[in-house]
Amino acid sequence: MTAASDRQHATLAVLAEIANDNIGERLRDEAAARILTAAWRVRAMVPPAFVVPSRGGEGLVDSVAAGWDPDAVTALEYVEVLPPRVVDGLIGAAPRWARAVRARLERDAA
Repeated sequence: MTAASDRQHATLAVLAEIANDNIGERLRDEAAARILTAAWRVRAMVPPAFVVPSRGGEGLVDSVAAGWDPDAVTALEYVEVLPPRVVDGLIGAAPRWARAVRARLERDAA
């Protein structure tokens, strides 16, 4: 396959997603995969005793990340098999989780 035919194939695949009204689901899964990847990176850079206070569901982000094995599947593959309510919860909790993690990291660095 040439680069041009690869681009054409990718473009046709995206058009099919849009035509079938699947683009929203795909974007949701990609957003959840980014959140999962960020959570995994945080877990890798902090000590095991690092705990983010959970008042509004932030713990869901950590628990979903704890269940993912990046050596076995990609973040997107993992997210695609999660129940939709878990993906929605992950996306909903992510802003609070990110603020809490950032505040804790900044406080610990001071």
